[in-house]
Amino acid sequence: MISCPIFCEELNLKMDFNRSFTSNLGSATSAKSQQSMFKALRRLHGQNLESRGLHDMTEAFQSFVTRARFFSIGKLRRTWSHSAAEFMKYRRLLPMLLADGEAFDGGETDDFDASIAFQHTSRDDRKIVVSNISSRVTQSQLQSFFSQYGKVTSCILPREEKKTSIFGTLPKHSKNCGTATITFKKAEHAERAKNASPEELKFYDQLMVVSAYVSKKRGGKGLVLSDDVGSREDTPLSRASSTQSLASGSEQLFNLGSIPEKVLKRVISFLPIHETIRIERVNKKFMEQSIKSWELINRLVLARETVFSKQRPMRTNHLKAILTRAGAHLRSLDMSGVVHLLDDRRAVKMIATCCPNLVELDISGTHAQAEALEELGESLTHLKQLSYRGMETTGDKAFYFLLKNCGHSLKFADLRNSKRLHGRSFRLFGSQLESLYLDGSSKIDEMAFEDLCTSCGGLKELRINECYKITDENLSMIARRMEDLSILTLCGDGFKNLTSAGLIHISHMKNITELALDYNTLVNDELLISISAGLPLLSSLSLANAGDDASITAEGVSAIKNLSGLTQLDVSSLAAVNSAVMTQLGALKKLEIIQLRNCTYLGDEGVRTMLQMPNLRHTDLSGSILVSNDSIQEFIKAFPSGPKLPPITLVVGGTAADASKLSVRGSRVVVDFSDYSTIVAMQTSQTSGSKFVVGSVSDCEDNSDDDFEVLTAQRSFYIDAVCGEEDSPITDDGKLAEWAEKEARSLGLIKD
Repeated sequence: MISCPIFCEELNLKMDFNRSFTSNLGSATSAKSQQSMFKALRRLHGQNLESRGLHDMTEAFQSFVTRARFFSIGKLRRTWSHSAAEFMKYRRLLPMLLADGEAFDGGETDDFDASIAFQHTSRDDRKIVVSNISSRVTQSQLQSFFSQYGKVTSCILPREEKKTSIFGTLPKHSKNCGTATITFKKAEHAERAKNASPEELKFYDQLMVVSAYVSKKRGGKGLVLSDDVGSREDTPLSRASSTQSLASGSEQLFNLGSIPEKVLKRVISFLPIHETIRIERVNKKFMEQSIKSWELINRLVLARETVFSKQRPMRTNHLKAILTRAGAHLRSLDMSGVVHLLDDRRAVKMIATCCPNLVELDISGTHAQAEALEELGESLTHLKQLSYRGMETTGDKAFYFLLKNCGHSLKFADLRNSKRLHGRSFRLFGSQLESLYLDGSSKIDEMAFEDLCTSCGGLKELRINECYKITDENLSMIARRMEDLSILTLCGDGFKNLTSAGLIHISHMKNITELALDYNTLVNDELLISISAGLPLLSSLSLANAGDDASITAEGVSAIKNLSGLTQLDVSSLAAVNSAVMTQLGALKKLEIIQLRNCTYLGDEGVRTMLQMPNLRHTDLSGSILVSNDSIQEFIKAFPSGPKLPPITLVVGGTAADASKLSVRGSRVVVDFSDYSTIVAMQTSQTSGSKFVVGSVSDCEDNSDDDFEVLTAQRSFYIDAVCGEEDSPITDDGKLAEWAEKEARSLGLIKD
């Protein structure tokens, strides 16, 4: 039952509308009459919404009022699902309602919609997107870095999926994705960061790129619009907000049909994949330009498409729709990491049929039969980079057929964690191969390494972490045949067929610039001395958790000082690293990154030695329990801030540092209180049962009581050193070192 006042109000509104509409018919050019008509429409529709639809209005009239509100006064509420088709359907109402296209007073538009649009724009102006971020940067470090431009209210730095590894090359903490979103308190702070010079944005030896924030609804295909956000205000059609006006009070309507085809094609290329396909339904022109827009896309990373998730995984028909449009233009296709329920055989055949010009291909996670992989290899005649990692159930036969026709032309191959790969297909590689990743492929045998040395003499990068079947003869052959080898990683503690004498062959590889031997128990003083004398070009050396306390002494670590070109050094968890050794390493003037995690014998004097390294950019002291506030404060003061001077990161988590007593004012040192010194157990099928690490849990029941006592002693030493209290604490560094050594001897950690 409708009350009398409501009925009278409705009647008055209808009469008001009829009068305004009649006046429009008599005088089509009267702007005042148009304003009156729109006022009547808004009042009538608003009254209907307030009374929850109780007015006796016909469905046709209600539909007309709704369309007039949302399509005539320029407040088109666009949604990416059906906006384009709906707009093209109802836009013919605009000339009728605006009296043949005449402009109307912008002040008559909805103030609520305008306020919402302003709030969205204001919020976006305070945000920036930072890309090309080093994988070593943490969220707290990034936030501290950009706080120099203004107060940061939010810093979002996504990380990759957590991986389990025993090596320093794959730390416990996963790497970041390389792109972050930072929100400042004020818009001028964001502008200050955008206007920063490239040198000011250099962090961890990488030039970060700052760009304007673009909402996900406006991004596409992993691209970011490079235009200034401020220019959106002058554009009639904009992706800045779903409430952005189609027209303003001083401009005429914008005709979508007048957009040049080249511009439309460029705009469509920035849309997400599923929207690019969906926009083909608008009209013929949009369909043609949508199809042509794929010409501008030569690299496709499917994991970036947010439309595919656990609730809605990618299926075979989705892949077919994408590759039939983009396949002919693609040069790079990455299918790793995408959530899918693909028919692997059909998916591989689609790639072979639709993408003949691929140069880079990553099909990690896509299982297929040998016949389908053979067809894929035959069709990709231009392939230079291939990634097929994590295929734990794929055997030698599948790899053989995959590499049968394209292996000879490859320059890069990533076959990590292929547990059933024996390496019979390595003879198919050609002399053009430059980089080969085999980490975690533990069944690659001696014959495979011989084939590799015979076929790939020009190899420059070889990563064979956890390839435990390599022998001394293989390493000798690599040193003799691969003269151009510059990067070698040989991490792991289960090399049963390799000896310390065999590792000496590494010192004969004269062109090595990067060497990693983390957790390798065969490393000793003799090897370190040979490397220091035989590898003059070495710039990066990683020895985290290598050897043991007896095999690596101060003599071997001190020999590293002869590597004058060294820029990166990791000697984490080496008991031989102390203040005296660090004094010797002070001769490394080019050192930029040094990792000293869990160096429990390193004191303040060793930290002061690093003040002589002018190029230092990152120092990690986490877990070095003897380092105190005194040396850390001296380190901070030794590097004052200045124009175009890069920041220096100092990690002090797990040390004796007190954050409340440190001052970083006037310094370019960024102090990070995170602790990266967590010691994890070595959990691999090839490791020996007698290997114990602090905090580890062994699954073997045959471990002796002696091993358990050693573990208990190590834990007691750490706990007493960190948590122990004495009535008269030792302040002298010399006496403190003597006390630590005495305690270690009494616990059996140091033997004479």
